[in-house]
Formats: sequence, structure tokens, C-alpha cells
Amino acid sequence: MKKIFFLLIISSFAFNTNAQNLSVPHYGIKVGLNHSSFNYTQYNYLFLGLVKPDDGLGLPKTTYNNGVKAGAFIDLKLSKRWYISPTVSYSQFGVISEKKRTWNVDTIRTTGNEVKTYTMDYVTLDANFEYRVTDRFSLSVGPSGGYLISNNVVKVVNEEGYQRIEDDFNGEIEGVNTMDAGLNLGLSFFITEHLDVDLNLYLGMLEFENIDEGYQKSLQAGSLSFGYTFN
Repeated sequence: MKKIFFLLIISSFAFNTNAQNLSVPHYGIKVGLNHSSFNYTQYNYLFLGLVKPDDGLGLPKTTYNNGVKAGAFIDLKLSKRWYISPTVSYSQFGVISEKKRTWNVDTIRTTGNEVKTYTMDYVTLDANFEYRVTDRFSLSVGPSGGYLISNNVVKVVNEEGYQRIEDDFNGEIEGVNTMDAGLNLGLSFFITEHLDVDLNLYLGMLEFENIDEGYQKSLQAGSLSFGYTFN
């Protein structure tokens, strides 16, 4: 996984070097919000149906959480319409997941739920290729890699309305991957020559956790950000 992240870095700098022969680079900053959740690969077709749900495991209920995204970019012109904008950002992601639980004691079965609140901070590198449809509007696509710098999960377990204190947890996420990688899809609207608004969809392609709990999940997020390009 680390090789993927460093490959993205090397690729971005390689494009940077080649593109400098075509245009003078422009620098800028972006600030916005991430709206993130988990993508449970058993329950959609992101991986072409290769991952099947386990019997008896229903789709967990998830709630999107918001986090800050801020970083800097280099804007390089490759041709009349094509640009590349390597971007390094600090990105916050968060998810609340809820799944049903059952307990069997002798012949008695009780039910309840387990709620986990995840918070994660990443340093991300996005190698975005942009196609300028017009002077005001562009489309973008490109790979993204992230390195996890901090994480936490708060687990609260309830059994028929009573909190099971012995099962609660507050600490680092078990088995969490320090590297993440995926695909960015986005569009930008240029308000002025220097100010733009970006909408972006991130689809993670790596498993979020290396644990066997019957679920496979990856990060997904939508973001809204404002960018400012300096002369």
C-alpha cells in the first residue's frame, strides 16, 4: 500500500517536470469540507459484484460526518484544454456506523445495537487531470493517495435499552490501514480568474481495516471547496 502512495508522489513530480516545458506553473490554495462515509463493497457494484454479503449480515446503517479539507496545489497547462493540478491536503474524515447485535445466554436471546463513531485525519496527495471545457468550467479525474496521521473510534453497545459498559471502547481503530488510495472525480466552476468552486467525489479502492468481522469497507467522500490561484 505504501508503494502505491509513493508511486503517486513520484508520478506527480514527473508530470510537474515535463509540464514546466509547456507552461509557467501557477500556485494556489484550497479550503473546504469533506462529507464522508463508508462504502460497504458487499452491497454495491463498485467491485463488479466480486464481493458477496455473508449470510445473516445486514447492511450497517451509516451516517455521513463532516470534516475540514485544506491544502495547496500547482496548476500546470499540458495542452490547450488539459491541465494537471497535483494537490497536497490535510483531510478529515468521519463516519458513524450502526449495526444490530444479538446475545444468546442459555435459552434466552436478547437484541441490541452497536454504534461506532470514527474520526480520521489524513495527509492526501491528489494527481488531478483537468479538462477545461470552457474558461469557466472544467472536469477532473485522477488517482488519490492518503497517509493516516491520526485516528479514533468510540464504540457504544446497547442491549435492549441498557448500555453494556464492558463492551464499550474508546481508542485507536483496530486493524486500520495507514495507507488509503482511490479515485477522484470532480468539476470546477471559475467565479473569477483566480477564484473557483470545486465539487469532488472520492471513491476509496483499498480496505479500510485489516480485520475479519464479516464486512469489507472503504472510504467514500464528497467535498465542496474554494480554490484561490495566485499569479
